[in-house]
Amino acid sequence: MLLTKCSIAGISIISSVIIIGLYIFSMNSSLLTLTNPLVVYAMTNAASHSEHMSEMNHDPSNTTTSEEDKKRFCGDDIPNSNLYVSEYTLPIQCSQPVGIAVDKDNNIWIASGKLGSLLVFNTKTLEFDKIIKIPNWPEQKRIIGSMIWEMKFDKNGNLWFTDELSNSIWKYFTKDGKFENYRLLEEGGYPQSISFDSDGNVWFTQFFGKRLGFIDPSKVITNTTEGISELDMSKQIDFQTMGPISNGFGFTNTNTNSTNTNETLWFSTAIFPMGGQIIKYDIPSESLTIHDVTYTHSVPFSIAEDENGMLWANSHIANLFFSLDPNTGAVKQYATSNPSASGNLTTLPYYNEYRDGKVWFNEHYGNAIASYDPENKTLVEYYVPSQNPLWVNSSNPLRFTFDNNGSIWFTEWTENKLGVITKDRLDQIPITLGVSKNKLVLDSKNNKSDSIDIYIHENILNASKIINSTTGNEAANSINKSLNITMDVTSSIAKNGKLTNLTSSFSQDNITSGKKPADETGPSPQLNTTLTIAPTKDVIPGNYTLTVSAKPNKDITVSKIVDIEIK
Repeated sequence: MLLTKCSIAGISIISSVIIIGLYIFSMNSSLLTLTNPLVVYAMTNAASHSEHMSEMNHDPSNTTTSEEDKKRFCGDDIPNSNLYVSEYTLPIQCSQPVGIAVDKDNNIWIASGKLGSLLVFNTKTLEFDKIIKIPNWPEQKRIIGSMIWEMKFDKNGNLWFTDELSNSIWKYFTKDGKFENYRLLEEGGYPQSISFDSDGNVWFTQFFGKRLGFIDPSKVITNTTEGISELDMSKQIDFQTMGPISNGFGFTNTNTNSTNTNETLWFSTAIFPMGGQIIKYDIPSESLTIHDVTYTHSVPFSIAEDENGMLWANSHIANLFFSLDPNTGAVKQYATSNPSASGNLTTLPYYNEYRDGKVWFNEHYGNAIASYDPENKTLVEYYVPSQNPLWVNSSNPLRFTFDNNGSIWFTEWTENKLGVITKDRLDQIPITLGVSKNKLVLDSKNNKSDSIDIYIHENILNASKIINSTTGNEAANSINKSLNITMDVTSSIAKNGKLTNLTSSFSQDNITSGKKPADETGPSPQLNTTLTIAPTKDVIPGNYTLTVSAKPNKDITVSKIVDIEIK
């Protein structure tokens, strides 16, 4: 095994990491090391809902929280819904959920890093039916509890999760109802993300430890560092923080004697205010491959590999995501649409996952769950109904997972909610966009513009799939009335998605559809608009992308990606 135990000098707090990290460390960095040791490997029984609620309501961590802080970190206890998203309020106030996982029975597991509990949501009854206390959880003395960024089940059905403040990784044995806790080798590492190899070993990244970690479950001893080894990445790469870790596409996740042809791990390292690397770790050969993407002026976070070997990452500093061809080193950047109702200037895409031919990611400040289909170059953004004005109208959707039926579930960190877009709603897209060509060419020297026609097709929606008891008549009215479509355009030419040193105009930027009578058959009339892009003398020549967006209602935006070459 390549990894060896190592130590590193203390690291200073990075001035810019991610928005959440900034807030946490700016509040009180002295609280990073706990003074009360955890007594782990304890047998735990699931408390009843009423017993646990009563206990939590009297917990000093909550009762001493100011009303202003409750508005910022505890939500309003109102489960909102729209055409796509349904929300469920957590049964414990101020839970601050981040990590999320689904078990083989399709139950959703999340954790309260503030109050030290695992919460289990039954997707059949649509209720939280189990609350499991993490043993001897210390009182969280700061406003923000321990950030539990990752939760994952191993092949034996046991749950692993990270714990920021204790600087450790937990394992919950679901059948036995007991916990074990494994300590990182150095203080201040801040475990962030975990992944499993085909032998059941655990690999993890750290926000500040600068080390790729490895846990051998057969050698661990609870409440110690036994069975843990780490590779010091700072000896090979100059960086400040690490991103989430993921398995390569087609990663073998079964313990067999067959050859693992793609047993690789992917993660990123980042430099602020911009720069970083995408890292491949090949487990059989114990080798690293480093792709430096600093020249793109992006900050790479969360890597997903598709079936063609293309890598997808998010630039967690503004409004961009990008692809990397590891064979050629070619990078192509894409912009999200402008934030919708949030009114914020940035969307901050964070965590991503490749599934069923699409790249899925959350927009931390765009307040959306998004998917991008590389085949038809379509971006769809589903907006979260809850909006906290103290967080620039975001609910902070930080992590998500897919259940066994293909529905997507996500946590709303500051709103104390669990959100879901069910599988049957994901495909109920009201419009489809078409374009007259896939590329625009501008001549900046001769001030020559270019135009593209946008074709908007209305889709027939299955109303029964998006109307439920929570959306009710409002959803029915929205489906039946004419669409008022707002057009917009962003670009990868600038990290904030703006058309820097370009001008744009639509022949129509607000389009009202004409709904057909219910007794008419056949497709709806096609709606058209023309987008014209013109250069200025200060534009920087190069190859970029445009994101042409159509917003038919407040709940969703549909966009088409086209190339733009500036000479």
